[in-house]
Amino acid sequence: MMTATDSERHRVIEITTGPETLGDIHRLLDDLWSAHDVPELVRMHTDLAAGEIGANIIEHAGGGSPVRLRMKVQVLPDAICINFTDDGRPARVDLSQTTMPDEMSERGRGLAIAGRVLDELSYRRDSDGNHWTLIRRLAPSLGT
Repeated sequence: MMTATDSERHRVIEITTGPETLGDIHRLLDDLWSAHDVPELVRMHTDLAAGEIGANIIEHAGGGSPVRLRMKVQVLPDAICINFTDDGRPARVDLSQTTMPDEMSERGRGLAIAGRVLDELSYRRDSDGNHWTLIRRLAPSLGT
């Protein structure tokens, strides 16, 4: 289910994960991009990071079973903000320690890639589940 509010400045989907989940995530973003003038590089980075975090939720949060997933994307005056919430198992992750695996590794790149293309990536767990926050500024920050 997708809804749009706040003068079309944000979108929300609430779904049970399954084979179409990544497609749903990217369709939501495509819908938002068609309504807002967001720089191409910001769109590419946001699409990549949202896909990586979404894939991790699909693969790991449910331990092989579907989970309830809510994704809210906001176009702020200076950034794109995405909040993922799922009711799956806690993520065992320390985002300050994510690095790219060696070249021969077939897994383990998602969080490192997301962390590199975003300005902020955070994770927390509470009684409602897992919460991932992704922020990509619309303009480069000073010092980058």
